[in-house]
Formats: sequence, C-alpha cells, structure tokens
Amino acid sequence: MYRIMLVDDEIGVRNSIKAKIDWHAAGFTIAQEADNGLAAMQLLKEGPLPDVVITDVRMPQMDGITLVKACKEAYPELRVIVLSGYSDFEYMKAAIQYGVKDYLLKPVVRSELTALLGRLAEELEADRSRLLEQEREERTHTELLAVMREQLIWQLVKDEWFSASAMKERMTQLELGELAVDDVRAQFVTVEMRIPPGRLDDWSERKDLLYLAFQLMCRESAEKLAHVYPFHASSHPAMMHFLVLVADEAGHPRLMDDFVRRLRRDLQSYLRVACVIGVGESTTGLRQLKDGYASSLLAWSQGTTEGGGAQPGAQLLARTHAFSPEVERKLMQAIEGVDMAAFAKQLQGIFAAERGDTPMFVFTFLTLRIILLFHAIAKKFELGDASLQSYLWNCQLAVRDYSSREQVLELLLEMAQLVMDEVRKTRFSSGQQMLEAIRKYVDENYTYELSLASLAEMFHLNETYLSGLFKQSVGSTFSDYVTKLRLTKAAALLEEGELKLTDIATLVGYSSASYFSTAFKKWYGKGPKEYREERARGQV
Repeated sequence: MYRIMLVDDEIGVRNSIKAKIDWHAAGFTIAQEADNGLAAMQLLKEGPLPDVVITDVRMPQMDGITLVKACKEAYPELRVIVLSGYSDFEYMKAAIQYGVKDYLLKPVVRSELTALLGRLAEELEADRSRLLEQEREERTHTELLAVMREQLIWQLVKDEWFSASAMKERMTQLELGELAVDDVRAQFVTVEMRIPPGRLDDWSERKDLLYLAFQLMCRESAEKLAHVYPFHASSHPAMMHFLVLVADEAGHPRLMDDFVRRLRRDLQSYLRVACVIGVGESTTGLRQLKDGYASSLLAWSQGTTEGGGAQPGAQLLARTHAFSPEVERKLMQAIEGVDMAAFAKQLQGIFAAERGDTPMFVFTFLTLRIILLFHAIAKKFELGDASLQSYLWNCQLAVRDYSSREQVLELLLEMAQLVMDEVRKTRFSSGQQMLEAIRKYVDENYTYELSLASLAEMFHLNETYLSGLFKQSVGSTFSDYVTKLRLTKAAALLEEGELKLTDIATLVGYSSASYFSTAFKKWYGKGPKEYREERARGQV
C-alpha cells in the first residue's frame, strides 16, 4: 500500500478528493493531510515520508510552488502531483521547472485520478523493485568483500607473501587502503569459544550451528567498531581473530578493553558459552603483522575463561631482537635448501640470544613465529592433501602444553625435518612436481599481480628455465595461463548472473571494471555484459 499526503487549504476539497475513488483498491492510502505548505513540510520532517504528495498551488503561508521547490531540494525522490485550475498557467510553468511529476485539474475527475494513480503505482512498484535489487547487490557486494578481506588478512599473517607491492595493490582493490601503508599500526585479538560441559548433551549433532553463531556474533561485534577486521581459519571454527588498526604505538587500551569485555559478555549472554581471549601487542609496519598475530596467540595461550592473562607480553616484541627479518630469511633458506645443519645453527643462535632471565613467554613467542614460518613453507611445497599444514597448526596451538624448553626445541627440529622432507619431495624430484607446486600457488593467488621473475625467485628456479618448463608442461605461456585462469573464473561468475561487473573484476584480480571488460572481450571476442546476456538467453 503506497502512502499519499494530501495538501489543500480547503477541507472540502480534500474530502471531495478522498471520496472520489476506492483508494485502497487502487493500492493507495491517504496517510497524511495538511492545509498549507508549511504544515506539509513539518509533517515530512517528522516522517515517515509518503510516496506521493498531492498539493494545491494556491495556499496561505506557503503555496504549492514553494512546497514543490522545497520538496525537490530536501526530498528529491518524492513524487509531487499539483492540483491546479485553468487560470493557474503561470503556476504550472514554475511547477514543471521544479520537476513536478504530474498535475490534476480542478475539479478532479474520477477517471483522470484513477488513471494517474495507475501510472504512479506502476512507477512506484518499478522503483521498489529497483531498490530491492540495489539493496541485494549491495548486500552481496558487502558479503563478498568481507570474505575476500578475511582471506587476504589470513594470508598476511600465515603465508609467505608474493611481494609487498602486490599485497598493497590487492588491499586497495578490497577497500583496505588504510592497511596498505608501510607504517600501519595494528593489534590482533584472538578469541576461542569454550563450550561448557553438558552444554550440548542433547544437541551435539548441531555443534556446527553453535560455531556459526559464534562466528556471526564475532563479525557483528567487529562491524560496530571502525577499523576492526575479523578473520578465521575454517579448520578451527571455535576460534576467531581480529586485526585492529590503532592510531599510535600505544594503541587504545580503553577501546580494546571495552571491545574484549563486550565480546565476552555477549558470548556468555546470547550463546551461553565461555571464551578465552588474547590481545597481542601493538605493531608498526606491514612486516610486523605476523609478530602481532603471534603475540595474540601467545596471549590467548596464557589466558583463561575468567579473563586473566589476556595481555601477558608487555614489551614482548621489543625483547625479541633475535628474530629479525634477516634471521627469518636465513631460516627459510635453510629449510627450503633442505639444510638441517644450517637450520639448527640458526635455531641455536635465536634461542641463545634469549637465554638468561628471559621470560618463558618470549621463548614461546619465538616458537610460534618459527611454526608460522614452517606453515608458510609447507603450504608452498605440500602437494596432495594438507595433512602437514594441519599438523603444524595443531602444534602451534599445543605449544603451551609443553613443560620444558628442551621439549619445545625437540619439537621444532622434528617439525623442521617434516617440512624439509616435503620440500625435498617437490624440489628435488622431477620438474613436473615442482611445476605442480607452482601451479597450485598460482591457482590460489591469481588475484595478485604475479610475475614469472618473482615466482622463479620464490621457488629457487632460473626464470628462463621456469618459462620453458611452464610452456612445455601447460601448453601456454605463464601470462596466458594467468589470464585464462582469471577470465574462466569470471565467465563462471557471469553465468551465475548475480554479481555486478565491478565485483567480478575485483574478485578475479582486475583493478577496474573497464580493464576487466577490455581483457574479457579480447579473450572471448565479446564483452562481459554481452556474454552474460547470451548465456541467460541460452538458459531460458
């Protein structure tokens, strides 16, 4: 039912118009009445807005033309119909200039009013459908953007980066420009849901729903605050993480405390579950994001459901100079070079620098950072299933359960050997296996601006050799392979018919819809819009 405001200074005229037709049958209701323009503007200000205003032109205090002009400025989407007599020609010219939708001559004829309302109903229905479609597209865009952001942040803290510039470009595409700066300051929060004993005795088969509710509540909590980005690992549905941008090195202790307190309270009140929360240290720069994430894991490992120990590592990062970017690079070289002696030497140097009165939490933090490195290398070289990555993740979560430093060091050496075995199987067998690892990496990261030179460096190959190997095994150049990968995915999304071109371009890694359209037309011989329309007709 569409709402109409009727404005005329003569109550007899208003009553006559109301009695002309069955308004309800026509799909309308007279929701508001006013006897002059000023009264009408006050009603509009108080809301809710009607769908249509029908107004006389000659009225005291504020005439209809002034009302039309005011409506045009304040409520440009509002439809206004003018009531006029034959002598109001000059008024009507002014009303048309201000964008009046239509007019009715006095005295109002029933057939003309019915016809006008019929046209209005069609237009309003079309507008409503268009608005619903726009809202659906915006909701889809928001949900898609959130998923891609979570994936990107997860890569930032878990995987080896392709390059800092490629990561920054992808951040910009995903509207994370505030994160794509060299001196970005951030903190991480890790939250684990703990289900009380007996909580699911009669509902154990629906634990997945409780996990989903937990994740949704965490995301909703993040939406209430600016600059808070949630992410999680699908393999561990009872854990959520948050990247929180802060304004200075000290962070926002009060803001963070309020966020943690509210999150704990909401999980307890609405889901009736406890949680363990860890808040990491504030970091500066993209390269420190992994440190910040690891420090939140450490804080989580020392926390309790009552909240104690949520921030155990005061000045933790300032006390871990032994794990510099250069040391991390040498560790990676030793593992990917399958050189256990070199790795053990680096490991000894790291922990020797931290001996003495160094707290156990610093030792544990270094262990977590090394396991993160293991995980990134395993993901790069592990073919087939991801069993090694799962094992490493579980070890990362279980570090707090080890009782001595000696046990932890033994575990690190054991994990290093497992990762090296995986690297050896891929790097030093056939060129085909190495190529499969590279293809797997490209298939997972084609949304970034990949280059053959950087891939060759990442996988320790000669660029010319890799180019030839790629063309021989795949049957196309590396550039064509990436283009085909992107546009094949784009074509599948176009056939689904739900996403806008700008969203599809972002999803497959193009910086703009126009660039995407040009590349698509060059590859398929037709633009993405034409391709979608043809597929839609074929489905019908």
